[in-house]
Amino acid sequence: MAPEFGASVILKKLSSVVAQEISSAWGVKDDLKKLKTTLDMIVAVTSDAENKQINDAAVRLWLRKLKEVAYDADDVLDEFLYETMRRREMNIHKRGKVRDLISSANPLSFQFKMAHKIRDVNKTLDKIAHDKVRFQLEPSSSIDFAHDQSTEQRNRLTSSFVDDSKIIGREGDKLQITKMLMMSDASSSISSGSYSQPEKVSVISLLGMGGLGKTALAQLVYKDDSIEKHFEPRMWVCVSYDFDVYKILTNIIESITKRKCDDVSNVEVLVNQVHEKLSGKKYLLVLDDLWNENAEDWEKLKDLLVVGAQGSKILITTRKHKVASVVKGIIPPYELSFLNPGECWSIIKTRAFSPGGASETQNLRDIGKEIAKKSAGLPLVAKFLGSLMHSKKSEDDWLSIRDNDSLNGILNTNENHSKVIQVLKLSYDNLPSHLKQCFSYCSMFPKDWEINRETLIRLWMAEGFLQRSINSRGGKRSVEDIGNDYF
Repeated sequence: MAPEFGASVILKKLSSVVAQEISSAWGVKDDLKKLKTTLDMIVAVTSDAENKQINDAAVRLWLRKLKEVAYDADDVLDEFLYETMRRREMNIHKRGKVRDLISSANPLSFQFKMAHKIRDVNKTLDKIAHDKVRFQLEPSSSIDFAHDQSTEQRNRLTSSFVDDSKIIGREGDKLQITKMLMMSDASSSISSGSYSQPEKVSVISLLGMGGLGKTALAQLVYKDDSIEKHFEPRMWVCVSYDFDVYKILTNIIESITKRKCDDVSNVEVLVNQVHEKLSGKKYLLVLDDLWNENAEDWEKLKDLLVVGAQGSKILITTRKHKVASVVKGIIPPYELSFLNPGECWSIIKTRAFSPGGASETQNLRDIGKEIAKKSAGLPLVAKFLGSLMHSKKSEDDWLSIRDNDSLNGILNTNENHSKVIQVLKLSYDNLPSHLKQCFSYCSMFPKDWEINRETLIRLWMAEGFLQRSINSRGGKRSVEDIGNDYF
């Protein structure tokens, strides 16, 4: 079950709204004051609860109950605010001036109804507040959000771009894959022990578990100078779970033309466009993150791509042996190996000691090398750990990471998928609650969706996830700036 998160964000928002409405709430003022006091008391300990619930099911259940009553309170306040605005507008229209909502004509039934609902919320919150004592929750200081970060227009999950200066430990793998792509089919058939007729378009599988760096290696190969000169055109398509031949062909055209492909209702027209672009040319097509295990579907796609010149190659990345078996031609799959602890430490220290991070000392280096040994040889794990250690700068923080049960679990599990999940969970657990809520909101988007930053920030704003803060000059920062920081 996923951990509860974001209760403190909801409660702070509620407390702020209650404080604004107390002065005009004649008839329910005392009830709102009590609600605000209870909310403030619970808000003080929710950050501690959100940390403890990771390993404590009872605290997790307490937070879930708290969120439920917080949403109930939010509904009550929404009703109260709506009625306030409605009656205020009526008073302006009828009398030409604003009159107090509750003191307007016939207020008693509304007062009674609201007082009853607010008291019910207070009663439930009182029970929850009483339960917090047994969890020994500690008050926490408020979070400082006044940080400026650079912005960018979009974040695409996979593309052919890579900063090769940040790829460590894959020089030999890059050389091997490059040779496999550039060797003739006759040579590859001899080296593999096969003496069958050479394939016109052959396939190479780059195989390895999630987090091992398959995509990064494929990107390195894709942008290599010798590959650029050997193949024309080169195409990069992220496939993922949805093996849709029509969509893949469309993405092939867009990768070649560098512009959006016009909608084509007739598949034959689309196929003809692809053939025009590839016919007689020695091309390289990268199909990144392939999951399709259906041999018939694969053959349908491959049959449409055999129009290339002799020596054309398709490079796929996949984490599944069955997929590699389905697409296998005369060239055997290339299985990616794990990094050694020294290579993992190189990745970690580059991030941890980068500007704004921890100050490099011998003690931190020694602790960091111990942490690197627990990254299970996975570049993705090392990257996440390096980023986490960049924000946690003291020796105590690094020791806490080293001794964390989630990190220890990486080495104690035989499931490759679980190794990555363990460190992702560790990274998620160390986010403040306001960012957990925003991050988890992104799960509404499909895998490999291209997320527009501005759209996402507006959605966060609509949900009330963005908390206003004061900048270094004492002025209020815009909600958009805060959203960019969160992003």
